[in-house]
Order: sequence, then structure tokens, then C-alpha cells
Amino acid sequence: MKTLKLLAVILFVGFIAISCKKEGPAGKNGTNGNANVQVFGYSTHLFNWDNGYSVSYSPAGLSSESIFSSVIYIYYTELPGIWHVANGLGPNGDYATIQYMVGGVAPYVSVYLMTPEGNFYSGTDVTWDSARVFFVPATVLKNAEYHNIDFDNYEAVSACFDVR
Repeated sequence: MKTLKLLAVILFVGFIAISCKKEGPAGKNGTNGNANVQVFGYSTHLFNWDNGYSVSYSPAGLSSESIFSSVIYIYYTELPGIWHVANGLGPNGDYATIQYMVGGVAPYVSVYLMTPEGNFYSGTDVTWDSARVFFVPATVLKNAEYHNIDFDNYEAVSACFDVR
């Protein structure tokens, strides 16, 4: 009798599973690559004594939450087409770039120049032709790291997140 009840339950569940239909059309596929990654572009900036050899960026919609729940990469060019990552030596090793973030009511990200030895930079003026600020959510970063993306390489990062 137990076997008969078990068989009836299995047949009933199987019948329900077979008779179920998918409701509605399939959803639209998302864009490949940039899952919640935000990229902000900026034009020419001159680093000099007057601005303390620094620059600050406050992208639209930037919040303390996004600053502290994302990884932020800043890339810049001195010559068109040659990208460098902030937080390292600049072209030719003449200066180093330091990137930092500030939360609060008016959050921003900044870059300032230092000497390669870590002292305050007071050398010749430096001009960046353009800069791009990437906000990468931690979950997206983990997936990119899994695929061995070289975050020091602007071309690899922009290709990974489908940004050009």
C-alpha cells in the first residue's frame, strides 16, 4: 500500500511538472561587459604649483556608498593613445601619482603628484590630455580578477568592461 501511495505521489508531481508552461516572453539580454561599471571621462588638466599638483573629480551621482563599495581606477594620458594608471610612476619616471577618495556630503576622488621618492612634487608643470575614472563594484571586480584582467593596463580594463 505504501508503494502504491508513493507511486501515486510521483506520478502526480511528474504530471504537474510536465503540464507547467513558461509564462511570458524571455527577457532581453543585457549588455556584455560593463555590469554596473561606471566610467567618467575628463579633458585636459594642468598640474602646477597653483593647484598643488593635484586634481579632484566629482562624477555625477557619486556617493559615499559608491566610493566605499567599489574599486576606483583612474587612468590618464599625457600623449593621446598612451594610457597610464594612477597610483604609480608617471611616464619616464619623472613623478609618481597618488590616488585617494573622500566620502561625506560632497564625495570626490583625487590624484596628486609626488616625486618618485615620495616627497612633495615641485617640478615642471605636467599636462594630462585626458583622464577616465572607473567605478567597479566589488562583485564585478571579483569576476574580472578571475579572468586575470591586468588592471594596470587601460586597454585590458576597457575591453573587459566594453568601454571605449
